[in-house]
Order: sequence, then C-alpha cells, then structure tokens
Amino acid sequence: MLKVPQQQYIRFLYESGEYSISEIARSVGVNWRTAKKYATRDDWNLRLRPRRTRHPVLGPYLEIIDTWLLEEQTLPRK
Repeated sequence: MLKVPQQQYIRFLYESGEYSISEIARSVGVNWRTAKKYATRDDWNLRLRPRRTRHPVLGPYLEIIDTWLLEEQTLPRK
C-alpha cells in the first residue's frame, strides 16, 4: 500500500490529463495496475456487509426457562 502523499500525487497526475497510467507508473515507480487503482478509485471507504442475525438454539424456550427460574425463586429454600 502506498502512502497518502503518493496516492494523492498519482491522482493529481491522472486528473491533470497530461499523463497516461503507464507514464504515471513509471514516474512513481509502481506497477501500472497499482497506478490505475489509485488513479481511478473515488471512494476508499470499506463497504460493510450487514451482520447476520443469529438464531440461538434456546430461542423458542427462553420464556419458559425464565418463568421456571422466577417460580423457583419464590419457593422456600431447601
């Protein structure tokens, strides 16, 4: 990964329109694919995928278990 000033320089050269991708790559000293990547990408934020919702195994039985525990708390101690 290139440092930010190098990325900005590649972007500047590309937007000026005077240099091709291969000329930019030669002048900066990177592969042409790298120069193209930094010259053409607009948004560098990572795209976050929505998280999967997990379905716990005990999900349908949680209410029953909670009622059992509450009832047991009201009983006298053994």
